[in-house]
Amino acid sequence: MRRPLRLEVRSIPIEDLRLGRTTSVSGRTLTVSPREIADMVLEDARIADVKVAAACPGEDVRIVHCLDAVEPRTKPGEGAVFPGFLGGMDTVGSGLTFRMDGVSVLVSSRFPGPFSGLLQAREAVVDMSGPAAVYSPMSRVRNVVLACTPNPDIENDDYDDAVRRAALRAAHHIAEQAVRSLPTAPTATGPEAAGSASRAASNPSAALDTTVFDFSDSDPGLPNVVYFYQLQGQGSMADTYLYGRTIHNLVPTLIHPNEVIDGAIVSGVHVYALYKNPTYMHQNNPIIWELRARHGQSLNFAGVIINRGHNYTQEDKERSSQWAAKLARMLDADGAVLTAEGGGNSAIDLMLACRYMEQAGIRTVVLSGEGPGADGYGFPLFYTVPEADAVVSVGSEDEVVSMPEAGRVIGGGRLLDGETPSRGPFDLKMYYQYCGVNQLGGNVLAGRAF
Repeated sequence: MRRPLRLEVRSIPIEDLRLGRTTSVSGRTLTVSPREIADMVLEDARIADVKVAAACPGEDVRIVHCLDAVEPRTKPGEGAVFPGFLGGMDTVGSGLTFRMDGVSVLVSSRFPGPFSGLLQAREAVVDMSGPAAVYSPMSRVRNVVLACTPNPDIENDDYDDAVRRAALRAAHHIAEQAVRSLPTAPTATGPEAAGSASRAASNPSAALDTTVFDFSDSDPGLPNVVYFYQLQGQGSMADTYLYGRTIHNLVPTLIHPNEVIDGAIVSGVHVYALYKNPTYMHQNNPIIWELRARHGQSLNFAGVIINRGHNYTQEDKERSSQWAAKLARMLDADGAVLTAEGGGNSAIDLMLACRYMEQAGIRTVVLSGEGPGADGYGFPLFYTVPEADAVVSVGSEDEVVSMPEAGRVIGGGRLLDGETPSRGPFDLKMYYQYCGVNQLGGNVLAGRAF
């Protein structure tokens, strides 16, 4: 008998964030206890200090040194969120998951040691109000900011692991405490009570909005569409984690969309502020959410192919791209949506996958950022192929944004260059706007041909 993955994502809508004595939800207000979070974070000796702050849309606040952002999630009684980090390797993507809609846990920090070369943490800025707020999707959510100070005696890679786990643990704690504070629904009786005891015991108000991810039924009269989901796997400061492990040497692999939504993919990308996909964006991947909404209506969502970007030899790029096209054919795909993460090297992997899918008769559409130079007249794409004849631009990395003086700064008094006062004013290239040119389409930028 088939046992398809069926995931219910129940959203707890939050419109106000406050700091207080205990972590709980009342109405649409989330209260977070800085002491609870700080005590949890400082259990890890690799982190010397942490200041917990709140940053909400419309406030005159600037956040600097942004690393990962995580949406608070929990699966009460049904397993761990973020498998491989907060729990074992049990497959996620089924059962019931609660999410804090409109909230993120955002880590801000410098690293303990110096960097050299390409793979280093770069500046990443979020303005919560003013003319620059539009560029980061994190300006539109309520951020619980963990401004961490590293233990100076550890290495950068070790500290990277520490702050990643701190964000995940804090996000899970906030969601867990929020669910516990919700009023419970009446206990079901009769046939409806046949569900698991754990689910019945943690069944908060039925008034919460629930989105079901279930792709077990398809319409043979509709086209099959796959999603080619390229992930950064370049090395330290530019890694992505699948079930708690880096994706180095990964060949294109099938993954259920529900696994992505349910926390199987965690970000470790700090090197590209504008292109990066923080964990928050993987949890809320707009391509997957949109394909879910269209499943059974205008298309059949046939599956997700994850692929490591930044293969380092032409032979590996050809192997990987041909493999991705093969998987799409195995899924009987008629069409494919392709997204990238990173630039330069990874663009070749993306475009070769587009080529071989098109040559296999699978129509493609590519999402990509642009790099046309400061004057906007350079060639916008690092690499392309003739088969890429349907490309959606998510904006230019070369735009320069005027950053006004901020009333309050979270994260540090100077930018990572060591000279520019974080408060401003200053000019900042789009490159340093956190998720400013998000290649999953999570931003508001676009480019048009005239």
